[in-house]
Amino acid sequence: MHNSISRIAYYIAQKGNPENAIKFISKMKDFAYSLAIFPEKYPICRHISYAKRKYRCAVLKKYYIFIYKVIKNELVIFNIIHGTRLK
Repeated sequence: MHNSISRIAYYIAQKGNPENAIKFISKMKDFAYSLAIFPEKYPICRHISYAKRKYRCAVLKKYYIFIYKVIKNELVIFNIIHGTRLK
């Protein structure tokens, strides 16, 4: 998860918005921690390759998708991607 967040923050900062990158990192981390409280809140992903693995997809701010699954009572976030990358 941290690698995905770092890449997204770097991208935002490179666009000339380092302050926004820092704020967004905080929002992403808060969102990730909220998933641990109620992981079943979000559905199994509709994208076939993720659905086969029973991954769940949670959307943050309309664009960023957290792909995760609960394994042995632990929330595992496999990736965070921009929605336009899901095809």
